[in-house]
Amino acid sequence: MRAKPLILIVDDEENFREIFSARLQAAGYDTDTAKNEEEALKKSVALMPDLILMDIFIPPGPTGTDIALNIHQNPVTKDLKIAFLTNLKEPWPAIQGDHKNISKELGMEDFLEKTQDLGDIAAKVKEILERVQAPAQPTPPAAPPAAPAPQTMPTITESQTVTEDLEGPTDPTILPPVPPSQPQ
Repeated sequence: MRAKPLILIVDDEENFREIFSARLQAAGYDTDTAKNEEEALKKSVALMPDLILMDIFIPPGPTGTDIALNIHQNPVTKDLKIAFLTNLKEPWPAIQGDHKNISKELGMEDFLEKTQDLGDIAAKVKEILERVQAPAQPTPPAAPPAAPAPQTMPTITESQTVTEDLEGPTDPTILPPVPPSQPQ
């Protein structure tokens, strides 16, 4: 277990990587950076970060969305937590809807805008980490199954007999009392 959460920042802009890395380190996190898909995929496996902040527009290669989905398709990194961090107003022009909801539908933790104050983004990172690292609430144990009602067996008294004919068993039949046998 790490002493501090590790954040991997994936962004093509070197200045942003450096500035934001310094801001997160000041907030108490360890950081590493990647500038493209190749670095992001290698570092996600090698480091297994607590959170990946993924830019969406990373020229010239695949989009950050594609990189994030590739990370989640790898059996080793499929459970890593990823949040999009971008300055694009319409990161997915073909998809209408709230960016946070779209991000969650894609399996990501959140959608953050680079235009926000870096302190606000650091606070949001803290919130995401607290949410994803919170222990799952234990499920209360299920009540034991109800015991079946005791079954009572019919009793046969001296005045009753169970008959069985030659064709096989039959239901018990209550017969009139049988007279005692006579000694011969």
